[in-house]
Amino acid sequence: MNLNKFSKILCWAVSGTLGVSTAAAATFPDRPVTVMVPYPAGGGTDALARKLARSLADYWKVPVVVENAGGAEGQIGTQRVLNAPADGYTLLFQISQMLLWNKTVPNNKIDAVNDFRYVSKIQTSPLVFGVSSKLPVRNFEEYVTWCKSNDCAWGSGSAYAQLIGKQLMAEAALADTVNVPYRGTAPMMTDVLGSHIAMAVPAVTSSLGQIKGGTFRALAVGSKMRFDQLPDVPTLAELKYSVQGETWYGLLVAKKTPQPAFERIVQAVRAVSTDESLRAQIRAEGGTPVFNAPDVFQREVEQESEQLNTLLDRYWAPQK
Repeated sequence: MNLNKFSKILCWAVSGTLGVSTAAAATFPDRPVTVMVPYPAGGGTDALARKLARSLADYWKVPVVVENAGGAEGQIGTQRVLNAPADGYTLLFQISQMLLWNKTVPNNKIDAVNDFRYVSKIQTSPLVFGVSSKLPVRNFEEYVTWCKSNDCAWGSGSAYAQLIGKQLMAEAALADTVNVPYRGTAPMMTDVLGSHIAMAVPAVTSSLGQIKGGTFRALAVGSKMRFDQLPDVPTLAELKYSVQGETWYGLLVAKKTPQPAFERIVQAVRAVSTDESLRAQIRAEGGTPVFNAPDVFQREVEQESEQLNTLLDRYWAPQK
């Protein structure tokens, strides 16, 4: 084969590949898309994912179906996404807790940082450190003093809240207090409101109703700045603690998702991020709308993973 003929064939092959990619980008998605939520139906993560799915369905004009597969701290549903074809038709809706799996889940095989492409954060919500309104303390300083002579067992509904809570207890010289880990926020809130534990560490999204209703007293929040909906509640930084705790909720895809499909997903999320009804729903339930670029999200995840690994080494008992 002469060189000129080979060059022509090569050009045809390249242009054909580009044509397929362009066509794929133009038509994606042309069938239903699944949003995997690796947590039980009915919870806060599920509710937010369903709001996002409705917005994406309106934008794409194709069904966007939410599938729940809870269990193993979110690993079951997450693994299903990794096992599915990496074609962009199976999206993962996850939370920052997945960055702890390398040390909190025995025999973990999922690399939370490198097995995925991070599309965008959807919202953030700070952890809140609070007590039943029946407890005779009005602020965190009073709580620390009260704990010197009372049973101060505290609850966490996730490994993330448990880790951040342990850091705070250590800095407040309350490292000997008992942590009660719960399978979710709902049973923890039931127990703190019933005075079975002294303090609970939920996200604001999971406790705003009780705070507004006056049954759960917020003593501090884990965000860098005061939370708009709780303007009278100080940050832990204001109380001279180095502790920060804020959960993100975001959209991910498998690492090998083709670039054309990935770009269409990013484009869609960017478009629905301007939907004020979606943003208003997020705010109403205690979240802050946060839609960021993939490279920004990826970089933040890498940095947060390093920070959490440092905390895990210091405050987390080795898993056996």
